[in-house]
Formats: sequence, structure tokens, C-alpha cells
Amino acid sequence: MKRALPFHSPNVWPPAPLVTLFFIIYAMVVGGLGLMELRMGIASEVLSDSQEFKKIHQVILGAAAVVYALYRLVRFHPACNRPYAAWLMLSPWTSARPLPLGPVHPVWQDAVVIGLLTAMAQWLAHVDPTLPVVAFGLTWLVGMTIIMAITRTWPAFLALGFLWPALILPGVTGWPGMMIIVGLILIILLGHRRSLQSFPWPFLSNANPLAAVASGRSGQNVEIRIEGVEVAPSYLGWPNLVLSPKIRDRSIADSTSFCLSALAGWWLYCVIECSEMDSSTGPGLVFVFAFVAALLRLALYCSNVGPPFSVLGRLASGQLIQPGFDQVFLTPLAVILTGIAGGMVVKHSGSWYASATSCVFASLWLLLFIGGPTRQSWILTGRLRFRTPANQANSQRLRRI
Repeated sequence: MKRALPFHSPNVWPPAPLVTLFFIIYAMVVGGLGLMELRMGIASEVLSDSQEFKKIHQVILGAAAVVYALYRLVRFHPACNRPYAAWLMLSPWTSARPLPLGPVHPVWQDAVVIGLLTAMAQWLAHVDPTLPVVAFGLTWLVGMTIIMAITRTWPAFLALGFLWPALILPGVTGWPGMMIIVGLILIILLGHRRSLQSFPWPFLSNANPLAAVASGRSGQNVEIRIEGVEVAPSYLGWPNLVLSPKIRDRSIADSTSFCLSALAGWWLYCVIECSEMDSSTGPGLVFVFAFVAALLRLALYCSNVGPPFSVLGRLASGQLIQPGFDQVFLTPLAVILTGIAGGMVVKHSGSWYASATSCVFASLWLLLFIGGPTRQSWILTGRLRFRTPANQANSQRLRRI
């Protein structure tokens, strides 16, 4: 059997209602321009070449390219089309075959559609003809990057996370910028292929009962048990609701923590280089971030829990330090001290201001990620007590027998 070309699909043409809506809007703009020319007696060249009407044309043509790129993703990618994904899970389709509905990657029909918008920009609107191409390409690349995260294709998503901010660096123009864009396209295509190989994705299996049927599990198991989740009835009241099984906390792997911290530092470096931030504001920003991040981590850990007894109880018992509970303060304290030391380093970094700030910022994120204890182990072994939530007071009352 003859295999279809990978860059051809008769199904990717934009739908007729979308095309009709675009031409109606564009005709209204052009018609309004003609009526204004007749009423005001202005030459058509003067009015059509004005900056206001050129901006209107740019918005319409750019929005059309963006909407078409979003249509291509939402319509043809299984991660964005849940009924399509459910049908694929029940079908004999594999990643070795093309997607039945149509390819997600650009095909020659996309070049025809964007080419028509480019021609309209060149000869009708008299604006930059590269605008539709840039709008379509940027929307498609950003959308595919988000889909890499949704489908948990983490290697490709991490590589894209390092390449995207490199485009805003001051020296990235001409050939370096083109090489980065080519790298983005290649990584997205390879990541897309890898994500299809891991289909069905976990979020589809947890959200769609059809995935359980495809995997051989019974409908009764789907209703009672969900993988990774243990749900407790809300009518149990406090403290039964607090002590009952819930969604399990998952700690972040050390390799993932290192990569995310490096990514955060790299983004900050690119922003500083692009915005030319004043070096005098660096130490203060580092300390403020460290202080706020430490408080947020402590609030996340200590939500609805408290120490075994109060400060007065510690003074009365002579046990000022409770190692089981007080270990939760170690990482926030280390983050604040690191922020103070990092602010001093940034203050005296001189011409290395951007590099020093990004390294300190990445170190703070790494400390927040890998600093112990994990919340799950601390909840189980921390010698703490549960507090009654304000919005979940126990509705159960003792009744007289």
C-alpha cells in the first residue's frame, strides 16, 4: 500500500465558518475605509497609508495567523482534543502510523494559507509581509512547547526551556537567532515523536474512564480506586478527615531539582542581560526573594499542623527545641542566610553582576527543592499536632443517649 506523504493532508484546511468570519471582518474594515474616503473626500492613498489603518490591518492578519495555528493544535493534537484521544486509546493506532485525523506538524497546505495572508499583507494592507509567518510560527512553537509539558516529555521541554530565553539576548541576531529557531523546531519535532510513543499519557488515564477500559481494568475499579489518589468522604468531619488517606505527596528528584534550578537561573540571566537591570537593585532583590520563598515553603509545610505544644509549654517543660518538629525551620533558615550571603556576593560582583545574580538565584531554588525534610516524611514522623481548619469544623455533635 502506498504511504501518504508526511507533508500532505487534505484535512488540515481551515474550516469554512472560520474562513467566512475572517473575510467578513476584513471586508468590513476595507469597506469602512472606502466609506470614509467617500465621505471625507480624502485620497485613498493618504488614508490607506496612515499608521492607524496599517495597525488595524496588522492586528487582523496577525490574529488570523494565530487563530489558524491554535486551530491546528487544538483540532489535530490528541492532548488538546479529548474525544480524539479517547478514540485513539480504543483503536489499534500506534505511534508508528500517522495520526488518523491529520498531522500536527506543518504541511504544504499550511504554507498555502499563510502565503495567502502574506500576499494580503503585501499588496492589500501594505504592511510587513512577514507578520503572518512570524505569528503562525511563534504560536505553533509556543503551543507545542506547552504540550511537551502536558504530555510530560520532560527532556524536550527542558531543552526548549533553555533555548527560548536565549532569543532575547542582545547578541542573538542574524544567524545565531536562526540557529536557535532551527534548534527549537528540531527539538519540538523529536519531542512530539517521543510523546506519541508514550501515548496514552497519564493525565488521560486518570481523567478518562475509557483509558481504563483500554487497559483492561474494570469500571468498578475506576470508580473506587484511582492510581496515585486516595479520596476520603467529606462528611467524615475533623479530625477524621485530616487523618484519612489523601493524595500522596511526591518529592522532586534531585536531578529534576538541579535542572529546574539551572533553568530558573538561566532565565534570570537572560532577563538581566536583555533589560540591562541596574546592579544596585540586585542584592535587595535576592534577599527579598529568599525571605519570601522561605516563608512560603514554611507556610506550605505547616498548613493545618502545629507544634506538639506552645512556646509556654516548651518553657515550662524545659524542652525549648523539639527536633521532630523544628527540623522544618532548617531549610527556610538556610535559604535566608544564603540570600544574605548571596546579596553580598552580588553587591561586589562588578562586571559579573548578571552571572553572579543568576548563580545565587539558582542556588536558592536548589536549596528550596532539595532541602529536607520532605513534607511526607515530616508529616509522618515530625511529632506534630493537627489543627482544626477554619472552614472544616467538625459538624458532628454528641447526642444524648
